[in-house]
Formats: sequence, structure tokens, C-alpha cells
Amino acid sequence: MRMLGRLIVETSKAKVSYGRILDIIEHKPEVIFSGKKKRIDSINGEIIFKDVSFTYDKKTPVLNGIDLTVKSGTVVALLGHTGSGKTSLVNLLPRFYEYTEGSILLDGEELKNYSKEFLRRIIGIVEQEPFLFSLTIAENIAYGVPGGKTTQKDIEKAAKAAAIHDSIISFPNGYETLVGERGVTLSGGQKQRIAIARALLKNPKILILDDSTSSVDTETEQKIWEALETLMKGRTTFIIAHRIQSLMKADIICVLDKGSIIQQGSHDELLKREGIYRKIYDLQSRIDEELETEIKNA
Repeated sequence: MRMLGRLIVETSKAKVSYGRILDIIEHKPEVIFSGKKKRIDSINGEIIFKDVSFTYDKKTPVLNGIDLTVKSGTVVALLGHTGSGKTSLVNLLPRFYEYTEGSILLDGEELKNYSKEFLRRIIGIVEQEPFLFSLTIAENIAYGVPGGKTTQKDIEKAAKAAAIHDSIISFPNGYETLVGERGVTLSGGQKQRIAIARALLKNPKILILDDSTSSVDTETEQKIWEALETLMKGRTTFIIAHRIQSLMKADIICVLDKGSIIQQGSHDELLKREGIYRKIYDLQSRIDEELETEIKNA
């Protein structure tokens, strides 16, 4: 009877494992090298969204009629409630998903004409939950460079810009410190800063920061943004963040709601208008003031 109980448990495990193996075997490999534009010497980084719409399952719209012109070297900030379509919008650029209606132009050329391999080579992405490999810190930072061909000096320069260099050299093995799968031996903030260093070392023409400072404290966040201000010059940048203080210096701020851009403009322009942006700004400012008062009185 005991053996029968064990057999039932093992059979259940085997069934689940078999299903996962089948999913991998039957998965169709993504074609990333197809496209009219495979090798381009230089990219300016001008991006134009023309009435772009997107749905995941062809039923529920995620993005609706997005119209946005982003000149080369412009910093664009995306703000909105969870589920408003911010991440979905930037995920269209490296063609993780294909937009269902409208057109996206990169330097005047339809985005779908560029190969996915080329787009992902010129775009650097720092996600909210970065993935680190079970390698050394130096190897994780150099991972985004084709073939990992870079120098220790460049790795350290990127780490300093991401405000992680001091933490790395405090480890016994410094940059040769091994991190566990997904960076389990590091804190959330350290993982994010290493991911930022990886993106900066890649030196992409288009940079996407998807809530990339969500796991760092305010002081560290300030240091990172000070470094990023210099590094964002000359490249088209998309920033997703929930704190308006992180978005105020962007050239264009887009407020999304239910998949549509409902407000667009600079920080000063949006503050003069009634709407979601002003409400969020007033709310966050009030919370910050109350927090500062509590700290002073403590």
C-alpha cells in the first residue's frame, strides 16, 4: 500500500514533467534573422508611432490608437496605472510582440522590415525584474556585448555609472564574485544596478528602462539618475517609472490609461493642466512632505 502511494505521487510528477518537455519540443523557434533590413551601418533613433493598436489574444485591446513622434536623442517617460499599457508599448520596439494595427517607423522605415536580431542588438533593456546568470559579476555585466568582447576597464566604468562599483569591490572576490542563478546571492537593488551596468556597457542606440530603480533606496536612485542623465544624451530613451520625481526631466511625458495616451507634454506643461498627471504629482508631493515631517519629528 505504501509503494502504491509513492507510485501515484511519482506518476503525477512524471505527468507534469512530460507535459513541460512536450511544450519545449513542440515550441516553434522564433525567427529573428528575417527582414529586409538586416545590417544597417548607423541608426539615428527617430521613432514614430502612427495609430498603433495591439491585442494579445485578438480580443482584448491592450493599446489603442497610439500616436507619438520621438525625435532622435529624446527622453520619453511613460506614466500610468498598472495595466495601462506602458510595458506593452515598449515591448513592441524590439518586436517581442507584433502590433496588430497602425505603423511604427524607425528612421522612416517600417519596424517590421528590420530583423528582430538587429533591433535587439541596438536596443538596451533594463527590466523591473532583471535576470542574472550563474556566472561572475563581470561576466554578467559583459553579457550584453556581442561575444562578451570588452575590457575590465569598460566593465568597471559601466558599474560606476550604475552606482554598483563600490558594492562589488566590497565583496571578497570583487568582480570575480560568483552569483547564483537569477542572482540569488545579491539584493534586489544590486541585481537591478548590475542589469543597468550591463545595458550601459552595451551602449545601445535605444534605451528602455522599465521601472529599473524600483528596488533601490531613494539615495541610490538619485545617484543612478545623475549618471543616467549624462549617458542618455545622444540616444533615444524610454523610461517607465511610478515616481514622478524620476520622470520630471524627460523631454516628453506620456500618461497612459486603458491603452491610450490621454496626456502628453513636458513636466511644466502637464502641471498646468487638470488631469491624472497633476493628481499623481500632488499626491506624491503630499506623501513626501508628510514623510519628511515624520523623520524630522522622530
